[in-house]
Amino acid sequence: MWSLINPLLMMCVFYIVFIVLLPPSVDPNCSQTPPVGASSVSIQAAQQCKIAHNYAPFILIGILAWNFTAGSVMTGMHSLLHNASIAKKVYFPREVLTISAVLAQFVNYLLALIPLTVVLLVSGLVPGRYAFILPIIFLSHILFLIGLAMILSIAVLYFRDLAVIMEVVIQAWFFLSPVIYSMDQIYKDQAAIVYWLNPVASYIQTYRTLLFFNYDPGFDFTLRTVLTGVIMFVIGYAFFMFKRKQIGEML
Repeated sequence: MWSLINPLLMMCVFYIVFIVLLPPSVDPNCSQTPPVGASSVSIQAAQQCKIAHNYAPFILIGILAWNFTAGSVMTGMHSLLHNASIAKKVYFPREVLTISAVLAQFVNYLLALIPLTVVLLVSGLVPGRYAFILPIIFLSHILFLIGLAMILSIAVLYFRDLAVIMEVVIQAWFFLSPVIYSMDQIYKDQAAIVYWLNPVASYIQTYRTLLFFNYDPGFDFTLRTVLTGVIMFVIGYAFFMFKRKQIGEML
C-alpha cells in the first residue's frame, strides 16, 4: 500500500508547491500541441504549456522513476551487509542478494504504475503507440541499477562510512535529475551533456516522452539509454565477480 500512497502524497506536495504556491508563468490559453513544422522554440513552448496544465502526471512519472532508482541504490548497497549472517554461513551466489534487492524495488515500481495510469487517464493523457518501447527501457533501467548496486555493495564493505555519504549523494542526485522539473527548464543547451553525465535523467526523460508527451524519443537517444544500462551492468557484474572471493572476509 505504501508503494501506492507514498508517490501520490509526494505528487500532491509538489503540486501544491509548484502550481498553487509558485504558479508557472505560462499563458492560460497557450497551445499544448505545436503546429506542423514548428521550430524547436515552439515545440518547447508547447511542452511547457502541457506540463503547466498537467503537472500532476508529469511530476508523478518523475517521482516513480526516482523512487525506483533511489530505493534500488540504497537497498542494493546494503544487500550484503544486511544479509551478512546468511552470506557467511551458507554458500550461494552472493550476487543474488543484490539482484533481488533491485528486483524487489521494481515490483514496487510496477505496483505504483497503477495509480499513475489512473492519473494519466483522469488528465486526459492516453499513452500512444510508442508505449511498446517501455519494456526495453524497464530492462535497461534494471540492468543499470543492478550494475551500480553491485559496485556499491562491494565498496561499502571497504568503506562503511559510504552509507552515510550516499544519503547526501542521493539528495544531491535528486535535485540534479529532472524529477520536479523538465530538462528544457534548467539545462537548455546543456541537456545533451547532462544525459551523458546523469543516466537517470535519460530514463526519466524517456518515460515522460513515452507516457506524457506521447512521441518517439528517437532511435539514437533510446539506443544510448539502453546501452548505458547494459554497460553499467557489465562493469558492475565484472567488479562483483572479481571481488566475490573476498566478500566473506570483509563481512
